[in-house]
Amino acid sequence: MKLFKKIMTHIVGFSIMTFAVSLIVKTEQGAFPYDAISYYISELIPNDFFTIGMSSILFGLVWVLLNFAIIKKPYVFWSLIIVFGFGSLMDLWFKYVLVHYSAAGHDMWFNAAMAFVGLILSGFSLSIIITNKTMPLAPSEVFLVHLKNYIKKTWVAKVAIEAVMISIAITLAFIANNFIQIGWFTLVSAFLLGPIIGQFEKVVVPVLGDLS
Repeated sequence: MKLFKKIMTHIVGFSIMTFAVSLIVKTEQGAFPYDAISYYISELIPNDFFTIGMSSILFGLVWVLLNFAIIKKPYVFWSLIIVFGFGSLMDLWFKYVLVHYSAAGHDMWFNAAMAFVGLILSGFSLSIIITNKTMPLAPSEVFLVHLKNYIKKTWVAKVAIEAVMISIAITLAFIANNFIQIGWFTLVSAFLLGPIIGQFEKVVVPVLGDLS
């Protein structure tokens, strides 16, 4: 029963998170670095197969392989569950729920408000996922745990990872000559996501109880 609760909690958490990041991408105010990279991969590969979700899977696969090359432990391949699930869910949200949402059809204030809704949902979903400690982690989280062995402060390790991903996203934006997903909200979300997660954890942890 406890395992079932952990699995369902993880599925709910990632379902909310994939909807949230998909909504942020659709607002075109600036996405999280990982999602911006996925967006630009889909833009730069001229093939309909490479949707944002499939591009997210491609980027995730590369990261898993890099994790294995660096960490040299087979447990890193558990991240593939998250990689395939995350990318597939993103495409489902884009195709069936957010298909009619267009940033061009709304003014900036509406898009900004929707981006903040996405950010709040991201914080809520991540507070659920973080609480569920024994389930598979995303490639970025696996690397974060590894990096903490050398950089003792979690926030420093997280900032270092985000800085590299932002650099990759900006490079791809220059190549694509398209800066739609590198915007003011990219910076805002980087500063606000942590505090939002912290506030939700105060509620989520007592409600879900011990999932370890």
